[in-house]
Amino acid sequence: MEFKGRQFLSKKDVKNLIRDMGNIFGEEVAQKLVRKKDSIEIATIDKTTRIILVNGKPRFIKREGLIFPLVSTLYEISNEEDLRTWKRKVVVDQGAVPYVLSGADVMAPGITDADEEIKEGDFVFVVEEDFGRPLAIGIALMSGKEMIEKKRGKAVKNIHHAKDKIWELTVYSASR
Repeated sequence: MEFKGRQFLSKKDVKNLIRDMGNIFGEEVAQKLVRKKDSIEIATIDKTTRIILVNGKPRFIKREGLIFPLVSTLYEISNEEDLRTWKRKVVVDQGAVPYVLSGADVMAPGITDADEEIKEGDFVFVVEEDFGRPLAIGIALMSGKEMIEKKRGKAVKNIHHAKDKIWELTVYSASR
């Protein structure tokens, strides 16, 4: 798997990206992810998936009109920030970690905390409970409140996780 094409985003598209990140995570966090002066490109992976590069480094995934930071981006940020305090987070216990890293969807019984503002259909990111390290990004299959309260069922559809093909592609291309 490799990038099939790359093109620079217009200033308007960059402004929209920053606005979207601000809406998802809040302005303070958005400014840590991307700035107006950054050089931003979009690269195609397949029919539904695009990778957004910031200053030449893969930083975001765009799929089905939704934009979200890559797991590798969140991992770098987790060296300095506790992602367990961010919006859109789903925290899982250690028992869930190997399954999530294998690509399994996140099941409600393994969730120890979640942002209660999450709505079904939202892009979310999954972190482990001990250190707040990111494991995956996915689509919420229930609200954040339900994730905490329910003890049965799938809570998050895993669409990108550490060590998957997108991880390998983006981590490899970032190190080049």
